[in-house]
Amino acid sequence: MTKSFNSIGVKESVGRVESIINEVCIISGLESVALNNVVQFSSGVRGIVLGFTQQEAQIILLGNYQNLRRGELVKIISPSLKINVSEKLLGRIISPLGEPLDNKGEIEKGLLKDIEGTAKKVNERKQIITQLNTGYILIDSQIPIGKGQRELFIGEKKIKKSDVAAAIIANQTKINSNVASIFVTIDAESTHVKRRLSQLYQYGAFRNTIVILSRSSDPASLNYIAPMTGMTIAETLAGLGKDVLIVFDNLTAHAKVYRQLSLLLNRPPGREAYPGDIFYLHTRLLERCGSFSDKVGNGSITAIPIVETQSEEFTDFITTNLMAITDGHILFRQSLANKGIQPAIDIGYSVTRIGGKSQPKLLRELSDKLKTVIIRYHEVEKFISLGTEIQKNTYEIIELGKRIDLIFHQSLNDLLTLEYEIGMLYLLVSKKILMWNYEVIAELKLKFHSYSQEDSYIASVQKALSLKSLDKSKEILESVINDFIKDPKTPPIVQKTEQSEAEKETIVDLLKESTGDQYAVSRNIKK
Repeated sequence: MTKSFNSIGVKESVGRVESIINEVCIISGLESVALNNVVQFSSGVRGIVLGFTQQEAQIILLGNYQNLRRGELVKIISPSLKINVSEKLLGRIISPLGEPLDNKGEIEKGLLKDIEGTAKKVNERKQIITQLNTGYILIDSQIPIGKGQRELFIGEKKIKKSDVAAAIIANQTKINSNVASIFVTIDAESTHVKRRLSQLYQYGAFRNTIVILSRSSDPASLNYIAPMTGMTIAETLAGLGKDVLIVFDNLTAHAKVYRQLSLLLNRPPGREAYPGDIFYLHTRLLERCGSFSDKVGNGSITAIPIVETQSEEFTDFITTNLMAITDGHILFRQSLANKGIQPAIDIGYSVTRIGGKSQPKLLRELSDKLKTVIIRYHEVEKFISLGTEIQKNTYEIIELGKRIDLIFHQSLNDLLTLEYEIGMLYLLVSKKILMWNYEVIAELKLKFHSYSQEDSYIASVQKALSLKSLDKSKEILESVINDFIKDPKTPPIVQKTEQSEAEKETIVDLLKESTGDQYAVSRNIKK
């Protein structure tokens, strides 16, 4: 029998359920209903108003809706969905409704915040001038991310995009930064969720992280609101003066969930069957990020939305939408991962539009010089099968480029400090790294990592950073590198006679590539 609201003293306008289609329903008779209103049915189920027809309201259902029946009564209980938000959420796992999922007890009451917040005004924002240290030398030097930036991660499934994002969260804990992190899973499989939680626990990053868990077994409505819940929490923490890093894993799944709900509501499908307002949905979400002025808390929200592609092409609808919305993107390629390159980032197709301005000046100068070498190296690579004789300076570019590739190779657990990155970049830019054979570079990285943790090294590099320009800090950097070379633990450098012998090697020997007799490479190298 259909229940009424008399038992709880309801006097407001009451509507009635006309039809139920999976996770959505149509109601009629509800006066003064508005978009995003929260409604409650007489059976206790709640829902959100997602749209209208001329006489009816379209509702997406939250929670268990199996007992919902046609003819059931419904009323408005709130103008919008609100969640409980406070700093006490750090270290907790919650649902998109703000309910605890980690068996650690109830969450202390804080502020009730609307999940559909509005973006800050222009006069409430400030320029993005501080870098977010990711712990990856490739990203920090060539594709830097500023605090307040939105940097899109693009790539195929199982290419470790999410692992890199979780490692960046872990690095904030490692370097004791004032960054609070939020990880939002959307329509995730249980195995994916377990792996991500295990990774965060392993890194010791959980105490400064909030995980918002929405799984493929949850109703589509919870997966739909999960990113908005995460952003609402981020806005609250930023209002308290914190720098916040939020990861959306992933917005491709979010778009598919919204498409599912829209099709159930008989909305006209557009490109790839997505509804026409999908671009607006993600724009509205990501515009809430930024670096904010003193009058709204002096915090920032940095977003790493993740998008999943079906191949190495990145021209699908959702990916190109998000590329247009964000401030840059990092492209992960399966072909690079197959070669054992980690992180499998394609530098040539990755972009940061505003991150360069956030780098410390010394890091920016070193990165720009290294970028010139990388571009030249990739140009040379295109002609390695043509059998062209190479000049001595071209050979130097090849050798330096090979070492750059090896330095950029990092495992997920191998997170680096800014001081390490400065020293290693100077080794590359100054070409001093050519003093060592290619075969010992892996060992050199390990020794330099230990060396970079010494107090004297850290103090010297921090002094160099304070001097800002490379010209002013060159003497300090030369000193710390020379001390490293003299360290008995450092691998011995190559003698000049060995260098001369190495120069006689062919391109085929250097790069271990051959394309047959028709492209035989001359064994004479011009001096």
